[in-house]
This record gives sequence, structure tokens and C-alpha cells, in this order.
Amino acid sequence: MIHKLAALAALLSPLCSAHAEQNSWSFVYTGFDVATISWDGETTKWDADASIKGTFSGTDSNGDGKLVFSELSLLQVGGFDYVGCSWGTCRSDYTFSYAPNSQLEFKVRRYSNDPEGYVFWSTVYETGTSAEFMQYALGSPSGARYAWTPQTTLSIAAVVPEPSTYAMVVAGLLLVGAAAYVRRTK
Repeated sequence: MIHKLAALAALLSPLCSAHAEQNSWSFVYTGFDVATISWDGETTKWDADASIKGTFSGTDSNGDGKLVFSELSLLQVGGFDYVGCSWGTCRSDYTFSYAPNSQLEFKVRRYSNDPEGYVFWSTVYETGTSAEFMQYALGSPSGARYAWTPQTTLSIAAVVPEPSTYAMVVAGLLLVGAAAYVRRTK
């Protein structure tokens, strides 16, 4: 009897912790006023195809239905992981907020310079405001700024687990079923 209860508890335990499972999403913001910045000024034009892409993964560890930066294991924007922060200098004042079927909001930035101090790079993303990609070489700026507009759209989708994940689940269920069948026939 105790063995059956222990087996039942082992089978039901993943269901009890379902709210704390790791989830992943991909997102794309599309359509910006794009400003091209150079030493002789700034020109801005609407670009419906301009986009900012990324992915994030996290666990809603406190069960409030919302992910915040401290609950993330990955926040990759423009190909850079702001959780791991392995290049340049990253800031500790990042903000992030996402609740399913709600807005995605974040502010992250990084910067670096060459050893001599002649060239300085910076990247800043602040949803709802702008994304800046700047380089200053010998005091002359160059880069781009993507400004959010009312026409800027957000597409966000949960990342579907790989087929191998489903195969492992099916294999585990078959193994449990086979074990139960063998026990019954003994």
C-alpha cells in the first residue's frame, strides 16, 4: 500500500509544480521611425520592415502570473543575452515585465570601448520608447535609433518544445505502463 502511494505521489508531483516550469517565448517588434545618425546630423524615416527580435525564458517562481528580470534565465535581444552579459559592460538596472496575453516591457543596455578610448559603442533597448545603436569614434557619432510609434506592432509566441521532448514523455509513460503490466502479471 505504501509503495502504491509513493508511486502515485511521484506521478502527481510534476502536476503540483506546473506553475513553476521553465517557459520560453520569441518576440518581434516591427515598424519604427528609423533615425540614421552621423557626424553631419540625423535623418528620420518610417520603415515598416524595421524589426527588433529576441527570445526570453524564465520561471514564474513566485506564482504571480508575471515574469520579471530576476526570474529570467535568458533575455536575448538582437542576438545578445542580457542575463548572461558576456560582452562589454552590462548594467544592473535592467527592467523586464511580461504576463501572458499582456505587453512585453523591458529596458536593457550595454556598452564598451577600445583599450585606447578612441571608439565607444553602446546599445540601449527601452520598449515603448526607442532602441539606440551608437558608436562614437574620435568624438564623431554614428549609428541608428529605432523609435516606437503607434504603428509599431508586437508579435509574441511561446516556443514549442522540440519533438525529442515529446518522445521522452511518451517513452516514460510506456515504461511506467510496462512496469505496471509486469507487476500485475506476477
